[in-house]
Amino acid sequence: MNPFTMIAARCYASVVAIRNRGFDRGRRVRDVDRPVISVGNLTMGGTGKTPTVQWIVRFLQSQGRRPIVALRGYGVAKGQQSDEAIEHENALDGVPVLANPDRVAAISACLERNPDRDVVVLDDGFQHRFVARQMDLVLIDARRPLAEERLLPVGRMREPLSSLARATDVLVTHATHVAPELADQIRAAHGRPPVAWCNHVWTGLARFDGDGHTAIPVTAIDGMRLVTRFGVAAAGGVVDQIRHHGGVIVKDVPRRDHAVATPVEVQQLSAACESADALCVTAKDWVKLRPLIDWATFSAPIVVPTLALSFVSGEDALKQRILGTLASAESS
Repeated sequence: MNPFTMIAARCYASVVAIRNRGFDRGRRVRDVDRPVISVGNLTMGGTGKTPTVQWIVRFLQSQGRRPIVALRGYGVAKGQQSDEAIEHENALDGVPVLANPDRVAAISACLERNPDRDVVVLDDGFQHRFVARQMDLVLIDARRPLAEERLLPVGRMREPLSSLARATDVLVTHATHVAPELADQIRAAHGRPPVAWCNHVWTGLARFDGDGHTAIPVTAIDGMRLVTRFGVAAAGGVVDQIRHHGGVIVKDVPRRDHAVATPVEVQQLSAACESADALCVTAKDWVKLRPLIDWATFSAPIVVPTLALSFVSGEDALKQRILGTLASAESS
């Protein structure tokens, strides 16, 4: 390993530790006068925060709650909105979605306009400690061995594994089964085993073309020749899903997480799709590509998978933890 990278990693670890000590003492932490549920992780992206946040919001709504979603809003170019915020707005009809680095100010302003909103869900909130929270749910990706994770800039971790000790709960994502070894590693760092284990499954496809939008079953992708463009942190999981359902990738156009879409890129994608049945993108990609698509010239339909959480274990336990958190916050 490059010695300069090692030095940078040690400096990063020191900065993280100093920052966390300040927050542990309550410095700059603000109460927004509503119960707060934070969804976050220890690593850089790819653990499945977006579908988890949406699952929590829908569960809260099923209990008669009126939630707000607050996030920082990464990858926003001049004149564009946050892709994550638009994705939430499209999926969560009528729920205020606040994309602002100053989440305390954004939440306070929203509550002044909407005083009936009674719970806040923070998307990617574990490191954003300025907002006081009653539930700190941290997601761990079952596909990536914890023992191999390293702090930035050597690896993908924003914080050391020991930071799990301040989480109230751990949810293992992208899990096809309960893994005892991973459960033991989480218990050692967190103090308790994961509250639940889940996977992300495709429930259908949204198909877009010049005639509009139609919902089609996942089975429709079987045998479909696809161009893919995934500006997400863990594109491998999407590729695995395509292959699992019988799709054939004839060309992949790799993009970084939160990549901005451009008219030139759309022209290139259209040219690539001339020998394919469709372009496949994620919902996060679609919110950036959609305003740039001219169906009079684009050469193929676009398919966007719809995601949902499928619990392997612990769904009822997680629901009870959420309800218990709200009851405790509102009785204090």
